[in-house]
Amino acid sequence: MLNLRLRIPAPAMRAAHLLRVLWWRLARPVTLGCSALVADGGGRVLLVRHSYVPGWHLPGGGVGRGETLRDAALRELREETGLEAEGEARLHGIFLRLSHGGSDHVAVFVVERWRGTLRCDGTEILAARFFDPAGLPAGTGGGARRRIEEWRGLRRADALW
Repeated sequence: MLNLRLRIPAPAMRAAHLLRVLWWRLARPVTLGCSALVADGGGRVLLVRHSYVPGWHLPGGGVGRGETLRDAALRELREETGLEAEGEARLHGIFLRLSHGGSDHVAVFVVERWRGTLRCDGTEILAARFFDPAGLPAGTGGGARRRIEEWRGLRRADALW
């Protein structure tokens, strides 16, 4: 299989993201996504920084046709960070995310065993790091913060992202 890595400038990625948001608003208002809440042996959590939206987020993305939620979450984890889940990926919950005029449902899976070397492609993902959940970086998305607090037992699960 041919694997081409294109270097797309961040402004082009942001423009493509805005066009996709506009298209979704007009043609496809309900979407299905997935995220992985990945923990290391020290209890730190993995966050990624995209080239097209500000802040730090859980790795994840869209669910492809014919793909299970779990398989999509693990594929996105592998594509965005180079990490592969080992063992069980436990469903944390499914959350409604209302943004950009759309209606997204996001399934979050907890991954506590994994293998591989953390990396980012420099095109879609600019940075990927593990952080202490008590000291998340500025700009961490509200949905990611809430899912991490739920995972830590600091708050009850909420249906909204």
